Amino acid sequence: MIVTRNGRTYSLTQCRHRHQPCLSGLSVIEHLADSARSTEGLMGPDFEMQGCVRLTGCSRPCTALFRLTTGGLQLFCDLEPGDWSPGLVRLAEMLEGGGSFAGALPAEPAAMVLASAPARPSRTGLQPEAALH
Repeated sequence: MIVTRNGRTYSLTQCRHRHQPCLSGLSVIEHLADSARSTEGLMGPDFEMQGCVRLTGCSRPCTALFRLTTGGLQLFCDLEPGDWSPGLVRLAEMLEGGGSFAGALPAEPAAMVLASAPARPSRTGLQPEAALH
């Protein structure tokens, strides 16, 4: 599922447990995007932050790993901090169309939420994708 909100496009995969997009993950990544937007200009081109968060608000709470860079955001659901690997980033890049994936992951995410770098506001104010309400 593709969602555009506030000039940023989000791509959500279906959760393998719930068989629907992870809206709890979308909420978290939107908050991270808002935080990143408020520090615009302060992060250098090589900025990267990784962390974990407990997702609640659905019938199956889980821990998710996130990665924030100046180029985008990635959230990997139903993983523990020890599951972090560079393979997750390669998988996200492959899904975003910017790379290829080879090799095995130590742990596969149940769902992913990916966000592009913020887009410049359009002159018309219209977004190219339909927004969720």
